[in-house]
Amino acid sequence: MERHEIVSVVEQQMLRAARGKGPGGGRAQRWPESSTVPGAVSLELLSALCTQGQIEHACRQARMLGAAAVTLPPYFLPLGRRLLSGSPTVLTAAVGHPWGALTPRARTALVKDCIEAGADELEVALDLAAVKSGALASERVALEELARLAQSGGRILSILIDFKTLSAAELEQVMTAVRRCGAAGIALRRCTDPGDVRVAMELIGEQAAVKASGPVKSFDEISSLLCAGAARVGVARLEAMRRMEGWEQPAKAEAALLLSDSP
Repeated sequence: MERHEIVSVVEQQMLRAARGKGPGGGRAQRWPESSTVPGAVSLELLSALCTQGQIEHACRQARMLGAAAVTLPPYFLPLGRRLLSGSPTVLTAAVGHPWGALTPRARTALVKDCIEAGADELEVALDLAAVKSGALASERVALEELARLAQSGGRILSILIDFKTLSAAELEQVMTAVRRCGAAGIALRRCTDPGDVRVAMELIGEQAAVKASGPVKSFDEISSLLCAGAARVGVARLEAMRRMEGWEQPAKAEAALLLSDSP
């Protein structure tokens, strides 16, 4: 599958999920079929201690299980692009995680680098310092520029937000800014509460999909976040999920096919 085809498919999936028409997403609020859960999971390897071997193993696991995405730091994007080539699993770049501690110029340059490195999606952290300093207007302008940059490159942009660091007033203002900047989605950092997903969906409206990322510990936790309306759930250890109660393994023939297609 060519990159532009992957981007088109994922964009349609995210929009359907945001409108309540996709598996595990939107406002349908029904318990997802276990067989659909892997396709809504994003494997996230964001530790500064990650090694090349761990990235290689994780990408192959994601391919085998049919995960929706793998999220990597910019340094590992070329490796991730090679390992996921030919797979429907998309490559997401983590830009400025977790606090967005970059100048606008540096963040824009990093987004350009990530596009050149082959990222299908760009998950850009909100500049928390700007929000807390009362400079949300300038941050909104910066996000609009990033949205235009992503669109011109045929990429999907989402904004990483940490609910736990924002007041209610700040959260509402941030969601309005994100909605107006043209981002396709938001990612909620440290989110394991389905209630947070529902709040985010009410604030962001139907324009953007919601991803919940956090230390989920069970298959039911993932399913409850999807049931609440999350289009995706970000997890840190996909290989451990195969031991969770309720997880359905791919058929042996399908798994063998996926593995044989691995680089």
